[in-house]
Amino acid sequence: MVRSRSLVLLIGTVCTAQVGRDWGVERTSYTDPVTRIQVTDLVRGPSQASNLYFHFSNFTADQKYIILSSDRSGSGQIFKVEAATGRITQLTDGKGVASTAACPHPTNAELLYYPREAQIVELNINTLKERVVGAIPGLTQGASQQPTLSHDHRNLTLAFQRDTRTWEIGLMEIANGRYRRVLTQGFRIGHAQHHPLLPRIFYVWETGGYAPQRTWLVEDDGSGNRPFYYRTDPKEWFTPLKEWVTHESWISKTGEMTLILDKVGIMIADADGKARLLQGDYWHCAARPDGQRIAADDNAGRLWLVESRSGSRRLLATGIRDTVRAVHAHASFDHTGRYVLFNNGRSERRVSIIDLSTLPGADWSRWTP
Repeated sequence: MVRSRSLVLLIGTVCTAQVGRDWGVERTSYTDPVTRIQVTDLVRGPSQASNLYFHFSNFTADQKYIILSSDRSGSGQIFKVEAATGRITQLTDGKGVASTAACPHPTNAELLYYPREAQIVELNINTLKERVVGAIPGLTQGASQQPTLSHDHRNLTLAFQRDTRTWEIGLMEIANGRYRRVLTQGFRIGHAQHHPLLPRIFYVWETGGYAPQRTWLVEDDGSGNRPFYYRTDPKEWFTPLKEWVTHESWISKTGEMTLILDKVGIMIADADGKARLLQGDYWHCAARPDGQRIAADDNAGRLWLVESRSGSRRLLATGIRDTVRAVHAHASFDHTGRYVLFNNGRSERRVSIIDLSTLPGADWSRWTP
């Protein structure tokens, strides 16, 4: 077991110039010309803004704030947007902040975690106090990928490049910063995320396209490393070059996972990888906490609300993809399933939200899980 020094340092209120800065309210709304649904932009340009990756909700546990990344102060930093008012407040400043890798705590509304070079930092978004949880021992190749919390919320699951030929997954105890290696691999690890209900970690062999075996599971004690979604009979493969599966995300309350099977559909898999398919040409997707609805975009720049049992769907928004600005929607839900948050390339690069409770039609009005 590899241990770091116990770095439990209370830095106190951060005194850098931009931390706590009030950027005002930039919220505006428009009606989608095709769906007639209201879309609300939370921020506006010319700065670049992005939501967090969709492994988890970008909302704080109390639904009060939405956590975003923006370079408006000169470098990528973390911001909170008050859901009720749209007021934007800067939370971090300085070098080395991996702003798009922030991870809000799923039950403690005050806390989020983010990498700053080799360190993992705990930030109280109300007091703006930071605590260095710990440092990844021997890290020389940049920062950790986006952390996720373990099923018991005692550890952060981290993934990073150890050296030129080795990638690693490990756990860091939040209370004392102790680090424990889970596994190493000789290929690039990506999308590592701890199961929300089990001591189990999902990760992928990241190639940017087809992989001989992309999806993997390992128990968080390092045992049982194995393929997650695997077909032994070539005739059973949905695509001719094996596994182009991507954009995976655990469903927080069911313990299932949504995955995109490129140009074929959405797979919904159980914790061991047994999956069923919802056909459709989608690009990214994530389910609300109970798994009954899925937010999914496509390569044509449309955003859909998909019913997970039948595959029936409703178009929410159009024109959200901009290839010049390389906008990926990365849509996700709040903790209740009422709101869909997504990156929007319709006008500049913005982060937008749709309130599903306002949708017309009885079949889609019951948004509460």
